[in-house]
Amino acid sequence: MQGVQWRNRLQGGGARLRIGLAFSALAIVLFGGVGYFSGRAAWLQSEREAAATLQQVADRLAQRLDADMAARYRDIDQLAQLIDLMALQPDPARWRELLEQVQQSSHHYSWIGVTDRQGKVIAATQGLLEAVDVSQRPWFAQGLQQTSVLGVHDAKLLASLLPAPASGEPLRFVDVAAPLKQQGHTVGVIGAHLSWEWADQRRREALAAHTARAGIEIVLTTDGGDIELGPREPALGEGARQTMQTLLRTPQPLQWSDGQRYLTATSASKAMGDYPGMDWWVVVRQPEALAMAEPAALARRLSWTTALGVALFGGLGWLLADRLTRPLRQVAAHARALMPHAGPQPHDEVDQLAQSLSGLLADLKQRESELTALNAALESRVQARTASLKQANEDLRAFSRSVSHDIQGPLGSMALLLRQTLDAKGTDLPAGVQRTMGLVARECERLRQLSAELLALAMVEQREMACERVDHAALVAEVLDELRAAAAGRFPDVVVGELPVSCGDPLMLRQVWANLLSNAVKFSGKADAPRIEVRAEAQGDHLVFTVADNGEGFDEAQASRLFGVFQRLHKASQFPGTGVGLSIVRRVVERHGGRVWATSPAGAGARFHVELPTQACEDKADPA
Repeated sequence: MQGVQWRNRLQGGGARLRIGLAFSALAIVLFGGVGYFSGRAAWLQSEREAAATLQQVADRLAQRLDADMAARYRDIDQLAQLIDLMALQPDPARWRELLEQVQQSSHHYSWIGVTDRQGKVIAATQGLLEAVDVSQRPWFAQGLQQTSVLGVHDAKLLASLLPAPASGEPLRFVDVAAPLKQQGHTVGVIGAHLSWEWADQRRREALAAHTARAGIEIVLTTDGGDIELGPREPALGEGARQTMQTLLRTPQPLQWSDGQRYLTATSASKAMGDYPGMDWWVVVRQPEALAMAEPAALARRLSWTTALGVALFGGLGWLLADRLTRPLRQVAAHARALMPHAGPQPHDEVDQLAQSLSGLLADLKQRESELTALNAALESRVQARTASLKQANEDLRAFSRSVSHDIQGPLGSMALLLRQTLDAKGTDLPAGVQRTMGLVARECERLRQLSAELLALAMVEQREMACERVDHAALVAEVLDELRAAAAGRFPDVVVGELPVSCGDPLMLRQVWANLLSNAVKFSGKADAPRIEVRAEAQGDHLVFTVADNGEGFDEAQASRLFGVFQRLHKASQFPGTGVGLSIVRRVVERHGGRVWATSPAGAGARFHVELPTQACEDKADPA
């Protein structure tokens, strides 16, 4: 007896041992995984945010430098054109006055001068270099051909004539030059030297705006990677051009020539209008250790938290294992009591419970098979009922087509007969009879039109939809021609914007345009200057067409009724109609997977909007 008790204790202890070990393993996986992925996510997020900040600094500085250069480019180009328009004669004093006015308009200019065709300076700001031959200078050669900008270079002729920069750096310029023409012939060149101190000032302003981020540095480099402005060390080293092309797409950490890793972003000079851009790059860097200081500290805290969580969770799991297995042992004992003839029982309580549950599962499978058979019978009945309803719908549609079609003939004949009678013998009939016959003829015509529109609505419901490229501009033009031909009085002024091509059924969409445009013509007819506007715009993956008129408009509180069958918001005596046309519009648009709605701003007529998807024809499915 004691042996059996010890054996049960050992078996129970084995279950508890497995559960305790499972809790410990789960704690390691859970806390370790959460710690790793949380730290990794925090690192990547911080890197993205820091990179975005550096990229923003680079983009803003590059844009500002380009904006300044583009302004100076336009100044010189416009000055050259102004001199041509004013037909200035070679008067150095007059030109010098004009050039100095331009120099005073911006502190960027260090020197502006005008040369003749051979390269001799005729006039210049402060008289510097006048009568000097500059024909060998690159800016003169470029300026003879077209308005040009040249990269950064050291001052040559002006190095001893202008004050040195406050920074102690050598005097450096960026050149802008343009051909000077009179009566279509190049007679000289107007050139300007922009002080490179201006670019350093912009760089310092950008740094001052981001003092909160430690270690940020900004340098301007050439297309080949040579640093033109800012700290010369560290440098990018070999492959600088390819490296900057990569950084232009995605800022990332790079190892610079000092062996340290810097989070680096770049932005290249870009053209602005006629200004062609420069060959410089703005490079912003920050030591990775400073940029990622916060996520690194967070990773260390997560590591300690993970270790503590594993220890705590594992210990609690070990203590709770006994409590968790105790109900399991009790359930296993009850299961053995309920199944006295189930054969030999396993020693492990989990196996005992599994044996008991297997019998329950067998019973559930039997019930499942019975439910499956019942569901099959129900599905068969549903399919039969669906087929019956489909046949009933087809019969109803055939009946509506037949009624609409068969009514039109008699009604048209009645109206024609009454009109002929009135035309032939109207004067012999009493006045009351004439009015009655005229009223009946008009009602017959109205009923014929109503039956025709009901037939069109039925055809929209039943017609198999085609899917082709639809030229909306051609459809609108065709419908407007027909409306103009049928107009009895003045026709509104129609403005049609650019209408794109979409996919759909051309015949159905023609009905949409016919109903919307005929309504716009009808309801704007009483305006002093009737006007209709048709336009379209792309909104995501949809096109929205709008037909606007300056007619009567409608009460927007009743807008939901507009597209129902036989729904009218105006009296027939004011505006004749059947109330079916907009129902056809709604159904055609819905069958194309779109939607239609209307608005009526106070005193501004009506706006009807049709939204159609822009996906390719082969991807379009008829929602009917």
